Amino acid sequence: MKQKIKKLLAMFLIGVIVFSILTGCNTTKQSTSKNGKITITLGMHVADTQKQEPVTWNIVQEFMKRNPDIIVKIQGSDKDTHVQNMKIAAQAGELPDIFWMDSSVAPQLNKAGDLLDLNDFLNKYPNVSAALNDNMKKAFNSDGVQYGLPYQALVTGIWYNKSIFEKNGLKFPTNGTTYEELLNDVRVLKSKGIVPIVQGAKDPYSVWAFLIALERYGYFEKIDDILAGKAKFNNPDFVKFFDKLVELGKNGAFPSNASTMTYFQAKEEFLAGRAAMFDSGMWDAAAIDEKLGENVGFWWGPTFSDSSYNQKVKMDVPSAPLCVSAKVGKDRIKKDAVYKFLAFYYGPEAAKISYAGSVIPATNYKVDVDMSGKYAFKQLVEALQDPTWKSPMAQPDLVLDQAVQAQLYDSMYGAMLGLYTTNQALDKLDAILKQQ
Repeated sequence: MKQKIKKLLAMFLIGVIVFSILTGCNTTKQSTSKNGKITITLGMHVADTQKQEPVTWNIVQEFMKRNPDIIVKIQGSDKDTHVQNMKIAAQAGELPDIFWMDSSVAPQLNKAGDLLDLNDFLNKYPNVSAALNDNMKKAFNSDGVQYGLPYQALVTGIWYNKSIFEKNGLKFPTNGTTYEELLNDVRVLKSKGIVPIVQGAKDPYSVWAFLIALERYGYFEKIDDILAGKAKFNNPDFVKFFDKLVELGKNGAFPSNASTMTYFQAKEEFLAGRAAMFDSGMWDAAAIDEKLGENVGFWWGPTFSDSSYNQKVKMDVPSAPLCVSAKVGKDRIKKDAVYKFLAFYYGPEAAKISYAGSVIPATNYKVDVDMSGKYAFKQLVEALQDPTWKSPMAQPDLVLDQAVQAQLYDSMYGAMLGLYTTNQALDKLDAILKQQ
């Protein structure tokens, strides 16, 4: 009898152990949370999403309001720190569920198998797929793997303070204003003690308008050969462009403290009326409206008479991608929650929130927008609607790997701030490319 009881106890214990193992394995694959709620994480490239990316913040809040069973936990830090954190997290297998990633780094994570292929998401949500134009999807597709989707549309250019131009007897810049006219404006403004173009070089990526200008010297007709080693960055057309950057710097176009100023500090200088122009994009339209109202204008930057390439270039391209951790694909419950969030983020309601916040989403939904009080955003939209100005498929820096991209920023700011000659700036690009 005792032997029988021992056998029964042994069988019971084995059953308990097996059950524990099975349920333990199940919990590693399927997310659980208190009160039946699930938490997904969103990694952002700004330290304070509510303040610095308010449209995204509002989209997240509205999503959670409509989906009370899903909590979206935002993790954020400044761009450079965020990118570095994501690299470390990828190596440790601890990436956020969804995260913004620099376009030069995302392909590396995809190659390492760290990212979820979003073709499955697009197939399950065909309305979202249809709302994303082909160029928006192709930007982050490699060998058929959809490793990301655009965070937003990327629309960049130069904002200007109309009051400053009027008070100094200068005409407003328009699409078609020449480099020579800009240089004259710079000289006049500098002579009056006014910062002509405020730039924050501590955030080296903040050269958006000058990347547009680079395309006016045939960037996308040259870059494939340059990257293949068949041509060089130091070529006659790029020499002309970098000569312009050097000349602008010598004529005082940029703040004397630009090298120690961040992009956000540059923005505050413009909003405070202490600079005539600001190199930025659509994401700042709401803040500019709040501070400057109808005293603001927008243009695509100068055209160049010494270039044989198309001068009517605007910038309306996919921004950096939102990516999803590959681990999400191993967790059915979490994957469903992530898919729901992405479907909302790329859905019509989020598009309405974006336009209300003066941000153009990556999607093509037709949305009625109340433009009252949106002076800056209206000027940007009007510039976009001119069919004679064409956009490349991508922003020039976004087709480069991280090291070459970083050197492009350094070379441009180095020329602008008098740190490099034209040849030094371009030779540095060729040298870093040779190392890759």
